[in-house]
Amino acid sequence: MLMSPPSTIEILNRLLVLHVRSLPMYLSYAPPYQLYQHENAKAVLDQIVDDQKRTIDRLGTLILDSSGTIDYGEFPMSFTSLHDLSLAYLLTLLIDRQQKTITACEKLADALSMAPYAQAAAREAVGEAKGHLENLQELQASLN
Repeated sequence: MLMSPPSTIEILNRLLVLHVRSLPMYLSYAPPYQLYQHENAKAVLDQIVDDQKRTIDRLGTLILDSSGTIDYGEFPMSFTSLHDLSLAYLLTLLIDRQQKTITACEKLADALSMAPYAQAAAREAVGEAKGHLENLQELQASLN
């Protein structure tokens, strides 16, 4: 049995969930103690969260303009165990998840070839995610 390809709305919702339920977003709601002790780390994460909120708004608007329903998903349960980790270890996790997010966003952006406006928004999110990865890697290097 052949399955139909995901709709533009389904793809946009997947992109939206990657941003709204990201590790930086989770840490903005439940910041670990280590984060408050490092001004630069807090600034980098705040910038990522601000950018992701703008991306969420953009994707949500595209979904609603296409008569879709927004699916916010849920945070992974594994995030609840991250509060007592060192900043160095947390950065390693953030970088790893960011790399996986970039790969997922690139695949989703490619799948939007029939919706150029949505694809442009997705590619913009990919570019932003790559910039966030660089910022996280620079932060990690500054701690070593």
